[in-house]
This record gives sequence, structure tokens and C-alpha cells, in this order.
Amino acid sequence: MKNNPDFEIGDFIFRFFRKHAASFQANICKASITGNPKDIHRARLDVKKIFAIFDLLRILRPKTEKDPEYEKLFKKLYKASGRLREVQINLLLLTGDEFTGYDLEPFTAYLREQERESTADFLDLVRKFDEDELTWVEKRIKKEIGRITPAILHKKTNRYIHDKTAWIMYLIDNGDDEKKLHRIRQQMKELGTVLSIVTSVRPAGQVEKVISGLNKTEMLIGDWHDRVILAGSMETFIDQAKTPEPSSLAPVRDCYLWLSGTNGQLFEKMTRDARAFISPGPSSVLHSTER
Repeated sequence: MKNNPDFEIGDFIFRFFRKHAASFQANICKASITGNPKDIHRARLDVKKIFAIFDLLRILRPKTEKDPEYEKLFKKLYKASGRLREVQINLLLLTGDEFTGYDLEPFTAYLREQERESTADFLDLVRKFDEDELTWVEKRIKKEIGRITPAILHKKTNRYIHDKTAWIMYLIDNGDDEKKLHRIRQQMKELGTVLSIVTSVRPAGQVEKVISGLNKTEMLIGDWHDRVILAGSMETFIDQAKTPEPSSLAPVRDCYLWLSGTNGQLFEKMTRDARAFISPGPSSVLHSTER
């Protein structure tokens, strides 16, 4: 193996995929038993890593070759776990000290009911997950990865890193709403994962700092996004109330107004932080280490 760099690259990428595919299966099985938010979160992280591999293969695949769309196997379960995790994050956030001054019991009961419904949907999809198709995907990926050479990896991933960085900058410069910032976070996460894979087989000194910066920035945006989801859930709860303004809703409305205000302030900070980090360009750091 040490004398064949082509094999080393393909073998590493395939092992990365197989590791997270196995971890995903273990975590969804465990989550279906425990319902523990941590197990669900781990399964979702595994899928994000798997999606990054699919992204990398899409970059390296010849343009004339049709995309096998491996993601289809995971998407329904991934979305269901996302809906359940959002509810669980909402409940977790409400245990914070900043919410203790509000009587949110009606809203908490509403979230508990959502959690029960989302858990039922998630468990149903876990039972329906096609492990035979996962085996088929694994075989296809192993065959596809066998064609990757160092030259192809170098050329195409450099272009990907440059284009992805430019796209993130475009979103930052042209985005003034919450959805755009969430998309920026998703793009940063994808870029960070692909950089991690690429630099594992093609080390580049300063890129570890870039990956660390990407991860920290997208995590900060993630914390902000969790609060945005909570405010959205409060708004939905208020809008669905049978009476226009029952007294029990007043604390929830007050909390919603306060939370929306603080989220707006955090949004401005997150945008500044994201721009400050991405402006130098991960691609420029990567190229500078190769001279």
C-alpha cells in the first residue's frame, strides 16, 4: 500500500465512507431504542460526512458520467431526524436560565406533543431503511473511488475549494436574511469536511487552521440558527392558538418578541464574523502552502 499512492487515496476515502456508514447504522439503531438527542445528532453528523463524500465524488467524476444520486437512500431519514432534533433542541434551549422568567408551560406541552409525533415518524423510517441498498451503494463507491489519482484529486479539488469559497462570499455579500446565513453555514460545513478529507491524503500546512476556523464559524452560526428555529416554533404555536390572545399565551408572546430581538442582534454579528473569516479565502491559504 505504501508504494502505491493511487491506492492509498482511494483506500482512505473508501474507509472514511465505510466508517461513517457503519456508525450511522449503529446510531440510528441506538436512537430508535433510546430516543436520546445525542444519538440522533451523531447519526445526522454521520450522514453529513457521508454527503461530503458524495460531494467529493461528484467533483471528481467525469462530467459526462451521470450522477448516481446516492443521497436518495438517506434523505428521508435525514429529514425526519432533523425535524425531531429541532424539537429536542427547542426543549433543551428552554431549560436555559434566560427563559426562566417566562411561563412557557403551554408551549412546552406543545413541543412535547411534536416530539412524540416526530419520534414516531423517525422510528417508522428507521424500520424501512434499506440496508441492502446501502450495500449496493458501498460497492458502487468502492469501484468509483478506484479511479481516483493524485493528479485528478489535486486539480479538481483546488477548483472546488476556489469555487465554493467564492460562492460563500457571494452569499455573504448578497444575503441579508436568516435563510442566507443558514445556507452559508451549510456551505462552510461542506467545505470544511471536503478539506479535511483532501488534506488527510494531501497535507497542506496551514489548512488545519482554515478547517478549525470554518468549524468554529459554522458552529457559531448553528447556535444562532437553533434560536431562530425556537422563535419560529413559538410564532407557529401562537398563530395556531384557537383564541386570538388567551392570557396563557401572553408570556409566550413576550418571550417570542424578546428572542426575535436578540436573534436580530446575533444575526448582524454572525454575518460580520463569517465575512471576516472567509474574506482571506481558504483557497488562497491552500495555494500558498503548495508553493
